[in-house]
Amino acid sequence: MKNLISIIIPAYNIENYIAKCLDSLLNQTYRNLEIIVVDDGSSDNTGKVIDDYLSKYDNIKVIHKKNAGVSAARNSGIEVASGDYIGFVDGDDTVDEEMFEVLIENAIKYDADISHCGYKMVFPSRIDYYHNTGVLVGQNNEIGLKDLLAGNRVEPGLWNKIYKKELFNNIKIDESIKINEDLLVNYYLFKKAKKSIFYDKCFYNYTLRKGSAATSKVNINKIIDPINVRKEILEDLEKNSDLYDIAYEKYIMSLVGICRNVQIRKNKEYKTYIDDAKKSLKYEINNIIKNKAVSKKTKLMVIGNLYFSRIFYIIDDIHAARTGNRTKYEVK
Repeated sequence: MKNLISIIIPAYNIENYIAKCLDSLLNQTYRNLEIIVVDDGSSDNTGKVIDDYLSKYDNIKVIHKKNAGVSAARNSGIEVASGDYIGFVDGDDTVDEEMFEVLIENAIKYDADISHCGYKMVFPSRIDYYHNTGVLVGQNNEIGLKDLLAGNRVEPGLWNKIYKKELFNNIKIDESIKINEDLLVNYYLFKKAKKSIFYDKCFYNYTLRKGSAATSKVNINKIIDPINVRKEILEDLEKNSDLYDIAYEKYIMSLVGICRNVQIRKNKEYKTYIDDAKKSLKYEINNIIKNKAVSKKTKLMVIGNLYFSRIFYIIDDIHAARTGNRTKYEVK
């Protein structure tokens, strides 16, 4: 008998997107899917659209709950999932018809606890591929964690992967974290996994739209959460290991990122967070300079932010304008 995959879909006020998402799952070439849609207290017609699908398809389950955020919605789905594997799809995204067939075939063939693939960023006027090379890479526990922390091959999101269900035993998504919660739970899942398999074909379609988390303006969670996530991962790792060095540099860069963020610099309400970030960088400055694993680029950015901030910001803003890095995910 074929392995059952439970697909968990958090849905909040996406009445114009959820049907397309469900249709892409119902059209999968791999048919043994349990589709769990969690209506996270939507105030529009999302719940009605979901209930209409529920009445037509036997493999769809629906949970209606009070609004508590995407992590709480996903946790609710995990609790009722009966599949051998668990996957996640955001309710405003779609997947190519062969995605879950390829993921499950790779998981079984290579005896992997996690099977993942590439993805597309779908803008109104273009599609960006990440990265569609066609490479197939097996990752043991250490390599999987290293690729996740370094940002190589392993996208920190939950939505382009399937996981053996038992990985979630004693692991929940932290509902207090609103930004980078995917990275945090993936850290613990990849830490637990003996093996993962990555196929770099872009089967997942991540939709960029106005009002989504990826395109929303800066807020307290976007400032604080990435630092807290990087810090928790750092504290969980053993010092003097390659993984610790990678996590340390990422933590330092999250502090630098606050100083570089134009929205934070221009908003008086958030400027205190720049001061706090600089205090943390000053506290770490000796470790940063002495640590051979921290790149020269990172060291220069830290020094520029701490001691030559006015000049650094001018240069940084000019560079960002030329490269378009700060408007990369902008949806007009």
